Amino acid sequence: MRIFFYFNIFTTNFVMKIESKKYNRRFVIADIHGCKKTLEALIGSLKLLPNDALFFLGDYIDRGPDSIGVIDIILDLQKHNFNIFTLRGNHEQDFLELSENYDQHFFMHYTKTILKSENLIRKKGGIKKRVKKFIENTQLYFELEDFYLVHAGFNFNNDDFLKDETAILNLRGWKSDVKKTNGKKIIHGHQPTAHNKIIKAIQKDKPRIPLDNGCVYNKPHRYYDFNKLGQLCCLELNSMELFCQRNIE
Repeated sequence: MRIFFYFNIFTTNFVMKIESKKYNRRFVIADIHGCKKTLEALIGSLKLLPNDALFFLGDYIDRGPDSIGVIDIILDLQKHNFNIFTLRGNHEQDFLELSENYDQHFFMHYTKTILKSENLIRKKGGIKKRVKKFIENTQLYFELEDFYLVHAGFNFNNDDFLKDETAILNLRGWKSDVKKTNGKKIIHGHQPTAHNKIIKAIQKDKPRIPLDNGCVYNKPHRYYDFNKLGQLCCLELNSMELFCQRNIE
């Protein structure tokens, strides 16, 4: 069983608005969870061009076999001047909080045995510098001209829903409020969702579209029906075309 720690230590990085329509194509990918080979294959199929934008919705690490490999792919895209935008997921937040609030022995043990992400930490303890810098540079949400992009969701019971950081990183089972979003649709990850339900949300032009198909769940699982999961999904916002790559780890 995974243990979650919440210490109310949050990033203050907010990106209020991004002028995204200047890009030729706008791709969104959610919840990679250490599936490096799968991400590599998906990005290869997109054939990214310099005038495209690629948005990531967080949860790059944990569960899958190569967390740092996922981060290095994204860093390499940035290095080669692609337009890359990264959100923080609850798994990145948990990871930072663990490193800041527990002794090194416990942190290393937890990262190795529970998170299965030993390659994120140095042999002598602590998070690798490029990993920590990558996580610290992630944002909480993106507001585009026509969409909100967020890891988990928004708490519309809060008048200022854009500042409810706990909800942004962790909320499940929420409903969109199109009045508060001024009609903008919300694209989010966080909750593994059956492939047919993702397609249905896109086709029916729903006010919120889930994009996490539980890429890492490609084997029998005690909670999820892996037959409906196991793909890494990418939505192109201009055409609303969905690209999917089955887990190949």
